[in-house]
Amino acid sequence: MNRKRGNGEGSITYHKASQRYMAQYTTSVGERKTMYQRKNETLTEFKKRFTKTINNINQGTYIEKVNKTFIEILKEYVQNKYDTNKVSARTHIRDLETVKQIESTCKDIVNLPIQKITVNHIRKVLPNLTIYSNNSIDKIYRLINKTFKIAVSDRLIPFNPMDNESISKPKSDKPNKSIEALTLEEHKKLIEVLEKQEHKYKYIILLQLYTGMRIGEVLALSIKDIDYKNNTITISKTLTRDENDKTIMGDTTKTENSKRTILMNDKVKSILKQAQKRQMTNINGLLFYDNEKNTYITPSEINSYLKRLNKKENITSNLHTHMLRHTYATRCIESGMQAKALQKILGHKKIQTTLDTYTSVFKEFSQNELEKVTQYFEAQGL
Repeated sequence: MNRKRGNGEGSITYHKASQRYMAQYTTSVGERKTMYQRKNETLTEFKKRFTKTINNINQGTYIEKVNKTFIEILKEYVQNKYDTNKVSARTHIRDLETVKQIESTCKDIVNLPIQKITVNHIRKVLPNLTIYSNNSIDKIYRLINKTFKIAVSDRLIPFNPMDNESISKPKSDKPNKSIEALTLEEHKKLIEVLEKQEHKYKYIILLQLYTGMRIGEVLALSIKDIDYKNNTITISKTLTRDENDKTIMGDTTKTENSKRTILMNDKVKSILKQAQKRQMTNINGLLFYDNEKNTYITPSEINSYLKRLNKKENITSNLHTHMLRHTYATRCIESGMQAKALQKILGHKKIQTTLDTYTSVFKEFSQNELEKVTQYFEAQGL
């Protein structure tokens, strides 16, 4: 007995060996499948089940039964990002660390087949994330959500359980770290100390203080990145570390949005010209390079120097390179710079990153500005 299906949907045939009906069809991804009549299932019921499958394929709602686990999909995604050069070795290492955090805190779902994970499973594991910082929670939550999105696009599940209205990103039990920035007095003292000496790291530190560039971006600057005619600095790469923790020159910046061109004022131009006078030609064409050792100057070297300098000069309680970037950003906000402009200068992907990082600084600035308005109103008798 042979009942043909129209529109290339396959056919229903009687399978003599098993003494039951069977049907063949092709999935939306081109896989050939065979469906067999179940025990005690009538021919009419079998036909309905087959027709439903064909309709689901045609409507794009077909879900193939698989045993692929959550962690398998997640690890495939993370590895594929690295294999296709979408992320640097350093970012890949951080992604793997996040995967380990997910494996540790989400044990109830990681080894389950993706099709068996329910909204209730998600609700149960999310509170476990609160032991981490909000920054870590953001990364974990993003990867969990991405895993389910991939499963939906691969037709493994009909919907993303993370889209359920009852699901929301948890907040850390840990207090948010306040940014470390030099006060105006400490800022001035550091500059005074640097100006009195001619240390090889002097202009690296000054450049951070006057541009807010990341230390890896400063150390990756080449002469060709500096345009004195148009007063610009092009930031297109950064020093980073590979999977063996060795300092390397990255092909790009920390994120795509970190690629940027910033304007330089006369002070920055002076710093760069002074640095160029000191620098010898090197094979990489870098503005800052250890010619004696024929190696890159590393961020850890600068941090070690700042620690020694701070101990000697007693500038502040703690001093490191990222603090210099925060100091520049803080001065920008104090001067009245808008968050959107600061986002572009710092190379943040999202303005929310800028707002979240400098919440307390923006709040203090807003309060000071409000006081000025209040004083103006009072002066005008309003």
